[in-house]
Amino acid sequence: MSKIKNMMVAFLAIFMLGSSFVTVSASADANSNYTKAMDKYNKTSSATYVMNMDTNQVYYQKNATSKRAVASTAKIMTLYLAIQKAQTTKNGWNQKVKISPSLARMSRHHSLGSYVLKANKKYTVRNLYKASLIASSNSATIALGQWVSGTNNKFIKKMNSQVKAWGIASQARFVSSSGLENADLYPYYIRYGSHYDYNRVSAKALAVIASHLLKLYPAIVNDAKMYRYHQSGQTLKNANELLAGGLRYDAALHVDGLKTGYTPLAGNCLVSTSQLPNKNRVIIVSLHDKFNAYDQSRMYKMIYKTFPEFK
Repeated sequence: MSKIKNMMVAFLAIFMLGSSFVTVSASADANSNYTKAMDKYNKTSSATYVMNMDTNQVYYQKNATSKRAVASTAKIMTLYLAIQKAQTTKNGWNQKVKISPSLARMSRHHSLGSYVLKANKKYTVRNLYKASLIASSNSATIALGQWVSGTNNKFIKKMNSQVKAWGIASQARFVSSSGLENADLYPYYIRYGSHYDYNRVSAKALAVIASHLLKLYPAIVNDAKMYRYHQSGQTLKNANELLAGGLRYDAALHVDGLKTGYTPLAGNCLVSTSQLPNKNRVIIVSLHDKFNAYDQSRMYKMIYKTFPEFK
């Protein structure tokens, strides 16, 4: 009888062990398929970082810590510091900023301007904030930095001090508040660093900055999700194709921000964010990816299909 009992126990152990192998194998296959899919969606990107903002879980990364040109996605650092001051200054959002002739001239440039500002006219901080966030106005962003610190140079130092405080200085170095390279800024007397210098920031650092910005001012998504917005007789045009009205919009993904960027050096860059109802917020950063909106839409779908926290 004991022999039969021992044989049954042995058989049960073997059966359970075999089942565990099947489970592990299935899990490994699922993980492998997920990784292969995410790799496929990032074939043309130079760097990518995907994170859960609320848990800091990393869902995918590629060349995530190497510093690169990031174009106007650098504006999220400027926006963080400008919003911080607006929230801690009496009537901060309604304070007025005078526009210099050089910034007004830049705002009319066919490729550097996206929102026309008038020389010596005063604009509210909120007006400049929306022009920076939605239309990616370089002049408005630089003016915000000058409002925060008094001069452009002092503001750049503040940007670099802030990333140092966050522990990401090794992955982020700023010379420009707008994201333009210095070669474009020098003719307008906006000069910090050498003539051919430019911001160098990693995909991971951008995700960290975006996370701090969203936590500081969660309501930013109410503005960042606007594909078109009318202000002061002008139309602010958002380049984020994942938003409602954009070519890659998918209502099921709930994308509500955050910032695009492009220069010939940086290529197409996108810091996007999405939050399913009652779920955690996800941030995706793609650098130098000509298909970034399409690739990111596929990444969101893959993440939401794969991970149990979104089901």
